[in-house]
Amino acid sequence: SSGINAEYGEDVVGIAQKHGVTPGQTLVRYQIDKGNAAIPKSVTPSRLKQNLDVFGFSLDATDMETLSNLYKKVGPKGYRTCSVAHWKHSPTHPFPEYFVR
Repeated sequence: SSGINAEYGEDVVGIAQKHGVTPGQTLVRYQIDKGNAAIPKSVTPSRLKQNLDVFGFSLDATDMETLSNLYKKVGPKGYRTCSVAHWKHSPTHPFPEYFVR
């Protein structure tokens, strides 16, 4: 066995090891850096905590490019995102006035 976590793949595991974080944290940070809303699925308390602890490291341009290129390997059925970066220009961002009162 190569020791590579098949769930994440060699590229993701390598970037995670480089930054001393988990592969899951790497992917959450990647989505945040792309301006996407990251909604990781977990019910395990330790993983929930890890999913929130993604601001103590930064992905460099090479990391971002490597992760962006994974889409080409996975294809559209394995990659689900919804960019919300354009919402910041909405007059109700981050909340409509009736929530602020």
